[in-house]
Amino acid sequence: MEDQVRRVAVVTGAARGIGRGIAERLAARGDRVVINYLTSKEAAEEAVAAITAAGGEAIAAGADVRNEEGAQALVAATVEAYGRVDALVCNANVGLAQGSVAEIPWETFSAKVNDELAAAFHPTRAVWQLMKDQGYGRIVYLAAEASKGPVGADVVAHAAAKSALISYAKFTAREGAPNGVVANVVSPGLTRTDALGEAPPDWFSAFEKRIPAGRAAEPEDVAAMVAFFTSKEAGYIAGTVVSVNGGSDMTR
Repeated sequence: MEDQVRRVAVVTGAARGIGRGIAERLAARGDRVVINYLTSKEAAEEAVAAITAAGGEAIAAGADVRNEEGAQALVAATVEAYGRVDALVCNANVGLAQGSVAEIPWETFSAKVNDELAAAFHPTRAVWQLMKDQGYGRIVYLAAEASKGPVGADVVAHAAAKSALISYAKFTAREGAPNGVVANVVSPGLTRTDALGEAPPDWFSAFEKRIPAGRAAEPEDVAAMVAFFTSKEAGYIAGTVVSVNGGSDMTR
């Protein structure tokens, strides 16, 4: 383990999908992991059991990180269990809020943007002083390739929210770097998770054919990039957005 220190990572929305893949990857390298969930308590406990069975260490912590109280409670539970917070991965999923520019109601659009940013803003604020005081911190935000531009007429709210998240991450990186707190963004493309379970098989296979790598990403592909950004070696990388898309878009 790096410097013989068992680092502590908090992963929001980690009961399943990409979040669980990240939690398992970090635990496998020796991190002590806090698996945050909102409603999926059983799935979070299953993730903890899987990590423990594999020789890792993890706990589950329920909290709504879209508000200050929930985020503070999550960090307090982490400090109580492990005494520190070294990495924060903002992965909590708040839904796509589908609808075209012409049809999506303002209430739906603004709620998506608000929830997406709140789920990053409040956890970041909750760990900020802890990380500054210890002179070390890694923050990773999960964006999406939709932030680059139109990928479908019905995901304008999702794209706008993720674009705003990237801007927020860059300001966080600028303010944190002088204190050893670096922030970066991982931007997944099409990823095979439960969230896409209702997508028509024909649509999914057609999308995969357009990916140079020949397949959609697995959660483990995204987790590999997050693992690097939360490592000691990533200390000189700040405000970077890395696409994990199999080559489907190379414009950034």
